[in-house]
Amino acid sequence: MSGGLRTRAAFVPHIRLGAARTVREPAQVTNLIHRAATEDEAWIEEMTTKVGDWRSLSRSVYLRWAITINASELAESRYRALDPDQGLHTTTLRVVDGAPRLVPLAVWTGPEAADNYRQTTPLIAAYGVADLYGALEDIVFDAYEVFLRHHPETIIQGPEFLELRRLHRRRTGSAEALQAWQAAWAVRYGNWRRKKAYDGLPRVLRAFFTQAGLRRPSQYRHTDIDDWCRTLEMIAELRHHVVHGMGAVSERLAELSGTPTSLTFDFVAGAPLEIKLHHLQSVECFADQLLTALNLSLIERAIGPVALPPEPSGPGRG
Repeated sequence: MSGGLRTRAAFVPHIRLGAARTVREPAQVTNLIHRAATEDEAWIEEMTTKVGDWRSLSRSVYLRWAITINASELAESRYRALDPDQGLHTTTLRVVDGAPRLVPLAVWTGPEAADNYRQTTPLIAAYGVADLYGALEDIVFDAYEVFLRHHPETIIQGPEFLELRRLHRRRTGSAEALQAWQAAWAVRYGNWRRKKAYDGLPRVLRAFFTQAGLRRPSQYRHTDIDDWCRTLEMIAELRHHVVHGMGAVSERLAELSGTPTSLTFDFVAGAPLEIKLHHLQSVECFADQLLTALNLSLIERAIGPVALPPEPSGPGRG
């Protein structure tokens, strides 16, 4: 995920707080970092260190779409107020005389442009949902990769991975040996991820929590991992609607909506698919809650139950 297209334009940078004397302004602590006391806890330290960056990613993706919605609404107002002889001239590329050239595609008067922006604005939230789901996918697999990299034996069993196991055993012998292992691991993990993606993100999340030995934080009462996976399935179903251009709400999306863990999802089977800003906000809220649950679960995996009032509602709780 590091350095990918989705990580650009980060509007909510993660600030790590050091000693109290280095903090110039009050800041709300939203993530806890565990400092490993043993090598067995190294993966927990690395993962808790990344939670803030993952939270920054999900918030920044949401903000990019939110300001795009705002820009579209402002554009509608601007073009509505233009003089009758002013409007919007839109170009595109066409091959002219064997070369790509800009040519006019649409010329709209001010009122026409305003009407077209008005029709466009409601669609933006839909594509924002798809992008935010992609961010959730990046986060879950990135977390899974941290665990697997510290426990590579999990996915290098069997005769076909004999050479990989040999490279892993020899990785500490020299810089070249470490580089060889890291290159081989990158290939193995990439292949594993592509295959694992067919399981669907809710199953991947469940498998990650199970293999990492993570549980619902002790202070949670309303939701558990199964609920989080169900909410993620609901978001995945909505994303499926967007990607495949579905015009009506499926039975499954309706079934997953309107429950205590469905956030503000209110879809009705057979009704026209209308994705609004509050649906996009719900997905961002779920991402934020899921990261809090993951962070607390990791801390408790390392040191046992912690008490952090007030009690959070848990991912998927509206």
